[in-house]
Amino acid sequence: MIKSVNLINFAPKGVVSGKNNSFKKTENLTNSITFRGKNFAADKLAGAYRGYNNIKVAKTVSFTGTGSLSEAFDVFNKSIVTCKDKKKGRDGEKVGSRVNVSELMSEFNGGLPKYDDAIKTTINISEGDKKVNGEKIITDARCQIKNIGDNKLRFEMVVRPSRRETDSPHRTPHISQNLQIELRPNAIGLDENEKRIVTGTPETAYVLNTKGKLMAIVEDGDNVLLTNAGKIKKKEDGLGSLGVNAREYQIMSANGEKMDNEALATGTPSFARINNYIPFEVKDIPSVEPKKGGSQGGGTELVIGLENGRFVPEIIESIETFVEKVNKGEIVLDEFVPAENAQKTQIAMLAGGFGSRAEYTNASSSKIFHNKDGGSNLTKGCFRTATGLTPMETTFVSLHKAGLLDCSKGNLKIGKNIKFYLNDSGINGGNGGFTVDMYNTMKRNNRENLLILPNDAMSRIPNALKEVNELMNTGKAAVVMVAKEVNKEDAKGTLGIMKINDKGEIEAFAEKPKKFKEGYVDENDNCFANTFQFAVSKEAFKALSILEPYLPSNNSGKEPRDWSKTFTPILMALTQNDDIEEIREQIKKIIDEDTPDDVIKAAKDSLKGQKIYAVKTSEPWADCGTLNALYHTTMQIASGEFPLEDFERKRVIDSVNTKTGLITSSPEQKKEIEEKYDVEGQVMVVPKAKPVSEEIIEKYKYATTKYSDVN
Repeated sequence: MIKSVNLINFAPKGVVSGKNNSFKKTENLTNSITFRGKNFAADKLAGAYRGYNNIKVAKTVSFTGTGSLSEAFDVFNKSIVTCKDKKKGRDGEKVGSRVNVSELMSEFNGGLPKYDDAIKTTINISEGDKKVNGEKIITDARCQIKNIGDNKLRFEMVVRPSRRETDSPHRTPHISQNLQIELRPNAIGLDENEKRIVTGTPETAYVLNTKGKLMAIVEDGDNVLLTNAGKIKKKEDGLGSLGVNAREYQIMSANGEKMDNEALATGTPSFARINNYIPFEVKDIPSVEPKKGGSQGGGTELVIGLENGRFVPEIIESIETFVEKVNKGEIVLDEFVPAENAQKTQIAMLAGGFGSRAEYTNASSSKIFHNKDGGSNLTKGCFRTATGLTPMETTFVSLHKAGLLDCSKGNLKIGKNIKFYLNDSGINGGNGGFTVDMYNTMKRNNRENLLILPNDAMSRIPNALKEVNELMNTGKAAVVMVAKEVNKEDAKGTLGIMKINDKGEIEAFAEKPKKFKEGYVDENDNCFANTFQFAVSKEAFKALSILEPYLPSNNSGKEPRDWSKTFTPILMALTQNDDIEEIREQIKKIIDEDTPDDVIKAAKDSLKGQKIYAVKTSEPWADCGTLNALYHTTMQIASGEFPLEDFERKRVIDSVNTKTGLITSSPEQKKEIEEKYDVEGQVMVVPKAKPVSEEIIEKYKYATTKYSDVN
């Protein structure tokens, strides 16, 4: 709770010292102001709060009284919650924050002061890793609740652009996002016949913060509505009202260029309203023609990697739904033709872990915490989009078309070619260590390599996957990554990028750079991004296992066995250099530990001269690693920017309102939402996650391998 504010060398506007006994001003080094007693003047408090939001350096103003404003602040701050994972030795890991607007505003029914900026506070929502002139860069949001009359309250959250920690916040007009949620708080009142009635909105509304980007979320029955650049207004006002107005802005310099954190901290931003949804006309509705279908047999199996049971219920439900649709003919696939030597590849899909990429994104207000026992653990990979498919199921289609995973009618089945691996060891933090565990503990029938895919990417890259498989079969590759050409602005700070030579070898790799070194960006300002879809040879795994005893301890919670940050740079050092001393120095820079020369030599020899390659692709791919990314990818799908199969496009057309911007996951859901709400701009609706019975989990126990069962 925010209880006090230190005013450094500044007196708030509207506060006059001297005569009034309702406050006392003490001149000292911090120039603090303390309000005492129960009966302080509301206008002076309003002045203090207005001053607080304009002073150069403000931390808090103390309220020792017991008035309604103090109580309001208490409720307000308690409602701003940080999601944490208190298990697995990672206590306090920040994943996201939310403000439960419905609960918060209901607390203040009839209890707000009458002036406009009744309750106001500022919270940090993002802190950058980089510093400008040695000072931390932060992004904060100013929040306030207003009584707007007619028994309604408005919650407003304004995100200000990044700045140095010691700089004053940008003025309120300089914002990157603005969210306004209006609710009629739950209340007991009298109708025109003097009959006692309960009024209020049955929906739950709140704001979710993921990496400094805000999303307004409304939970309505079995539906969850999300927006960060749209409007939602309930049509019927009889038993309450709800309105959401979300706006997003592009932060630019005066000459129209995008500004990064460093530029924001030293320059003056300008802003332009953005709207990524562009209404479009559907000229020809595709007819879904029957395909030959069937299977020539072959292919390989998919193992879904999980952190000890996390997300298993929703993933099982997603797979069962996909299989059912294939068998009923709702999902129409080409005949499965196995790729050459496909059986030598083990496919691994990572579908659960720690950190922001695996945050709980189910919008059910009571189930968004990691430490919420019994809550539904929906991941982004299980959100059903307007295509009728989840991102995970979209990957199934790509694997089928690539000749690697047979998804034909009667062939795709849990326990047959889909299995699970649960890491219940509590060790090997990071996707790298997790993948090594999977490879070492799964029973592999002559598997030569592991194809690693995320469950939260929306991609249709069958040609690239075929090429990866072919290159791995040559035996000359330790790692083959799928590289997608993107604009450097889209990669800056969010995607790993690589430098690729004419032989297709990766010469250098930079993880989420804020600045670009020479050789990474071409003359068109494009670069090749790591899609985190890659294959690893058994020789590379052997080299990593030789080095494993010399890697840092993994109890720090910093994921020391991450592919992008640790394993790939180590393998590049081993494959690009012949000088053992030089390799040792490069590895030390990566892990901050000395490794014996004989160990390095043994690891290098085990690679048998293999190199690290990239397969370039122009096929559609989108990283859905955050809720906002999934949201904008869904908008791209709806606007026709993402190529689809005929059965998918038909579903999109039936599930989208091209004029208002409403995106739903089914025609039935679209009808239900449009009957209850007026929608404008970007609004996505997904089904709320539902728990899957323990009987279903027990049913597929035979298809599960655990780390503890084989070690």
